[in-house]
Amino acid sequence: MRNNKNGFTLLEILIALFIFSIVSMIMVTALHTVFNSQSITAKHAEALTKLQIAFLLMSRDFEQTVNRSIMNAKGIVDPPFIGTHDTVTFTHGGFANPLGMMQRSTLQRTEYALDKDQLIRSIWPVLDQTQKTLPSHRILLHSTTDLRFDYLDNQGKFQNNWPPADQKQSAFPRAVRVSITLKNWGTLSQLYIIPQTEKPPEKAPGQTTGQPSDKPPGQQQGQPTGQPSMQPPSGQPPSA
Repeated sequence: MRNNKNGFTLLEILIALFIFSIVSMIMVTALHTVFNSQSITAKHAEALTKLQIAFLLMSRDFEQTVNRSIMNAKGIVDPPFIGTHDTVTFTHGGFANPLGMMQRSTLQRTEYALDKDQLIRSIWPVLDQTQKTLPSHRILLHSTTDLRFDYLDNQGKFQNNWPPADQKQSAFPRAVRVSITLKNWGTLSQLYIIPQTEKPPEKAPGQTTGQPSDKPPGQQQGQPTGQPSMQPPSGQPPSA
């Protein structure tokens, strides 16, 4: 008698399991690739965001540079803008003080420098410092292999330091070129224009606008200094 029941043979089952294993491996590999790509994209997006924040902070600080010298913790007066090839320190506005509720200036002393492959922004709570005045530090970028500042002078040439030692310049440069070298992204450069608003010279107390007078107070115009008056006494005719 013939058996009419249909079923799979052992060979068919083995072939089906083999195909299912291959498809599963392909799917697992694809999912792993997708997850890795998503993780790498998220890291790049985070790094890009930090880079944009760093450039934005530099842009706001440099564009609000002001001519305000400060006294450092050693009691020495520092100029408004000091720059080397890898560090820049300057005074700028934009330190928010809503409604003037806090008894402090809206100016701020800021420094950008490279320390242990990190771009660091340091700020001081006050302009004129004491020995107890300590700056606060914020890490803007990691994996920074090089940081360079170049300063554009009035002749259109870039200087390595500011103020330059070989020529007389204004309080701050016309522009600052910032070059940042990142480990995975290479070298990125930005040029920041600094507004040239020099502070007017201060007048001496009591000095009026115009040419200062070097005559003694009360001296009449046209009367020579130190000569007695030749006006005759009242009631007598002038001598011939």
